[in-house]
Amino acid sequence: MTAELKPNHQFFVWSGSLCFGELHNIWHGASAPIQGFPSVRPQTTGTVVSHELQFNTAAENGSWNVFSLIDSTTRAVAAWFACHSDVDPEQEVAKILRVSGSPYEANCGSTMNDDSTAAEGVLVVNRYDWGYYDRRASDEFEEDDEDVLNLEVAVSVGLVDRAQAKEVVGNWKTKVAGRRKSTASSAWLHIPDAEYAFGRFGFNEERTAARSFLLFTQSTVFTQTAFQGRLNPLREGEAT
Repeated sequence: MTAELKPNHQFFVWSGSLCFGELHNIWHGASAPIQGFPSVRPQTTGTVVSHELQFNTAAENGSWNVFSLIDSTTRAVAAWFACHSDVDPEQEVAKILRVSGSPYEANCGSTMNDDSTAAEGVLVVNRYDWGYYDRRASDEFEEDDEDVLNLEVAVSVGLVDRAQAKEVVGNWKTKVAGRRKSTASSAWLHIPDAEYAFGRFGFNEERTAARSFLLFTQSTVFTQTAFQGRLNPLREGEAT
């Protein structure tokens, strides 16, 4: 019998909603109306295709478990996965990767929000949708609050209960990204030596609330990445 996965962290959602992204994204999400699902579609600005997000979503109340996903060759964190405690994490990741995985891997499903992702209850967040590329609410922060002077190359994203979002961000902004800590109402997800953040939310069967979140980067290779303590990768390699 396969041993139960052990989470790295557990946090709680009690407001029925989450904010997500970098600090200024979360700050914006804490003030914006809750964005419904599915309401996001791609839009083109010049040569860039992106989604306009409010950096918040309805979310299942209760405890959420957070798991590091480890690259089998480097033994380093390559991705993070968070889900409600009632959700089977391995089944949920497999579903998300089938519907909308990494755009850098073959047979990854849809790389944008469309009818197929909506039907499967997956919200796609791509590199141009958040962080540096969406500066709303960035005027709330001094330059060094968001690590402009921090030379570490890394991807860092927060998940926070919406009712606690501004308080948590107020604490996080006093520390550089690599030193921020998760709390009882939040998870800080940090992937060192990586660029370009991608996120995927999984929704419940009724499509009324998010129940999971996958964070990965340009460098994540899911055919050599697994839950900590597992040998089998999250995706099978392509047959040659």
